[in-house]
Amino acid sequence: MFDLRLIRADALKVRRRRGMLAFCVVITLGVVALMFTVSGIAYAADPTRHGPAGGLANYQQAMWVLTTMTLVVGAVVGSTAGAQDLESGVFRDLAATGRSRVALFGARVPGAWAIVLPIAALAAAAAAVASIALADWLPAPRAGAIFTGMVGVLVAGAFSAAVSVGLAALTGSRAPVIATMLAFVFAIAPILSGIGSLGDARQAIPTNALDRIRDAPGEAPNMPPM
Repeated sequence: MFDLRLIRADALKVRRRRGMLAFCVVITLGVVALMFTVSGIAYAADPTRHGPAGGLANYQQAMWVLTTMTLVVGAVVGSTAGAQDLESGVFRDLAATGRSRVALFGARVPGAWAIVLPIAALAAAAAAVASIALADWLPAPRAGAIFTGMVGVLVAGAFSAAVSVGLAALTGSRAPVIATMLAFVFAIAPILSGIGSLGDARQAIPTNALDRIRDAPGEAPNMPPM
């Protein structure tokens, strides 16, 4: 079902979109760097009013932000991987060569993962290093919190990319998929999570499931989003 050559080709086609890749790096690694830089400057300028930039609580907050940004990256990359051949008319030519349509579509998900997951892992690792190095007198995140934070971010990227590939392959266009995914992450999911009458059904919402993945046993509770 999966052809490594097709997967590498799909990943290469996505990597050639330098502007998109730059955007993905900025809203993940760039946002993480900005958060810790601003917090560090504030602490250095007035330690009596601002706490250290690192520590467990700041790491958990950074993971919350990074998970959200990774969902966006997965939507952008996944929709691109799923629709680029259809939008350019190349898919018809690929199918005419006799390759299985299942193999052609199946290569797009791992091709998107090959882009999304390294970016997400690098940003999560940077957040962990900064949280430990800048903890000062605050408790630093331990291995359990770092591991679950990393897993939560990677699962977010894998889920978002896979869903976006499928939707883009179905619709044949990137823009509606990106708009739908962003609307779900930033508007629909928070609204559904706030409806108490849904009860335990709210736990099935992907963003809530990701929150549970990020929770590390034995660690302090997650900081609420700012």
